[in-house]
Amino acid sequence: MQKPYRGMNYIGGQWLPAATEETFEDRSPADTRNRLGMFPRSSSREAAAAVQAAKDAFPAWSRLSKIKRAEYLDTFAQLVKPHTEELARLMALECGKAINEARADVVEGLHTAQYWFGRARMNLGEVLASEIAEKESYVMRHPKGVVTCISPWNFPFAIPLWLI
Repeated sequence: MQKPYRGMNYIGGQWLPAATEETFEDRSPADTRNRLGMFPRSSSREAAAAVQAAKDAFPAWSRLSKIKRAEYLDTFAQLVKPHTEELARLMALECGKAINEARADVVEGLHTAQYWFGRARMNLGEVLASEIAEKESYVMRHPKGVVTCISPWNFPFAIPLWLI
């Protein structure tokens, strides 16, 4: 059994405690004697602060080139890749899933980040067909703003990366 983790909220680039002292306990479904951690029972106030921090960061983020934004994905992938096995073990423990499924979840998430890193140098739009020979129509993709992601507990790595 490992030492329980003490979770906090990550808002605006900082690890912050919840506004209340309320917490919830996370135990391994494979062995409920194994307490994995205590996490803040955060309020709508923390959720609103996280959304506001993301909105505040959005103008600077959207001014970055597609390539620079993709470099962040590549950096993320390079940081995660050497820890694939460790992340898979933690995920298997926390989700109660088989280690091979947890490993596949991490690898699929890495592949998603790598795919979008590669796509950054490609067009993120398309030319639409027109019935008028002199007319060309284009679809251009631009950052739209802040979104939230609520993902299922059983694929905690890959699904958020699909959505992000």
